[in-house]
Amino acid sequence: MKLFEKYAKLRHKAYVTSMITESVSGSMALENKQVPEAQVRAIVTKLIEEAELRGRKFDD
Repeated sequence: MKLFEKYAKLRHKAYVTSMITESVSGSMALENKQVPEAQVRAIVTKLIEEAELRGRKFDD
């Protein structure tokens, strides 16, 4: 069984973007490094777009 079959939520761009943004923001806060959430979200969105260009399929 593939990861995306077992965890269908990982196919949704909005869920993945939110999950990664929250994780990175939380990790940065633990290190006392304040990074605007909008900046983290922009980076995550760009990385997801690059993954799509390489062939990764996401549901909207």
